[in-house]
Amino acid sequence: MVTILFIVLLGCLLIGMPIWIGLLLAVMAGMMMSDLPLMVIVQKTFTSIDSFPMLAIPFFILAGAIMEHGGMSRRLIRLASVLVGALTGGLAMVSVLSSMLFGALTGSAPATTAAIGGIMIKEMEKKGYDSRFSAALLAISGELGILIPPSIPMILFAITANVSVLDVFMGGIVPGIIFAITLMVMAYIISASRGYRGEKRATLRETAVAAKDAFLALLTPVIILGGIYGGVFTPTEAGVVACVYALLIGFFVYRELDMQKLARIAVQVTESSAAIMLVVVGATAFGWLMTNQHVPQDITAYMSNVSSSPYLVLFLLNLLFFVTGFFMNQGAAILILTPMLLPVITKLGVDPAFYGVIMVMVLGLSQVTPPVALSLFVASRISGRTVEEIIPSLLPFLIVATIVAFMLTYMPGVVMLLPNLLK
Repeated sequence: MVTILFIVLLGCLLIGMPIWIGLLLAVMAGMMMSDLPLMVIVQKTFTSIDSFPMLAIPFFILAGAIMEHGGMSRRLIRLASVLVGALTGGLAMVSVLSSMLFGALTGSAPATTAAIGGIMIKEMEKKGYDSRFSAALLAISGELGILIPPSIPMILFAITANVSVLDVFMGGIVPGIIFAITLMVMAYIISASRGYRGEKRATLRETAVAAKDAFLALLTPVIILGGIYGGVFTPTEAGVVACVYALLIGFFVYRELDMQKLARIAVQVTESSAAIMLVVVGATAFGWLMTNQHVPQDITAYMSNVSSSPYLVLFLLNLLFFVTGFFMNQGAAILILTPMLLPVITKLGVDPAFYGVIMVMVLGLSQVTPPVALSLFVASRISGRTVEEIIPSLLPFLIVATIVAFMLTYMPGVVMLLPNLLK
């Protein structure tokens, strides 16, 4: 039956069928091959979204959209510009740093690429940057949106693995900073070789004004993480707090929000949330059937036979995540693979929260690796360049990003530095 499941799923993906439909069709095909009642599908899919923690996803998506359209992204870009814009390849540096700062407001890689890329790609082109280089840099910088908390994929993992959302959130901060520094170094090297110069150095007064203007935006992650860690509210309630805060700032402080914008935001968020929830429904049913057929236990036994070394097993799992990312979006992969592979990790004695950060990071590369590459497609649309034109400029960034992700797999002390300090 398991073979039928994967054949149907792969067939659906190859013909371009939405992932959630493919998952449900695969589950139905598998159940028809067994004596399990089809009504179980209805029960499992309903239970998967009838969850209070799951509400955090649409709330954080809404908060990120309000912050993007309410003027926060523009102010963060201005702050990044006065901080690093004078360096060689200044606008490239600004793009990466802005993506990292905006990542603290939203939990989505494509949203980060869209928000920052919508401003920076055109600006970089005006200053003589190759639009293929700009698009590639903004596409891969979008991954900072899922490493710097809040992060939608991290919430999905934490709910599926039944681990602390805060531990996974805090575990993503140091890797996110390392990832950003790596991209900035690579951008500096390429910019120096191509003669991309920095912008005019900002004065102390300009820096102070930019920091003051962006202060309320920078306060957002402090409120979210501080409130969760301090026990003031749960991660789900933090999403609501972030929405209210974003609305107050957008309407009454920055005054860049109006009811027309809010209506467009509502439609955008509804579409995004519905798409994620449909994937949750399909992936939960698929994962339940895998568990019912003892696939997690079989994988654990197989991995134990392959090697008892956690280093080799983690490397093999990273390869699995990387390859899976070519064919499946990140959310679906997390929901399907986590229940199957968590027993393997537990048996090896690996911290599940650490494993979640690594899983999100490696699977996040799928956002720039076709055919499932949402951030790359967003950057392509903004820049007016085809995916084929962007890929050669993307490869250096993708290679170093992959190396960093695989290296951090063997640095649990670095990844879990903040969660361990806060315990």
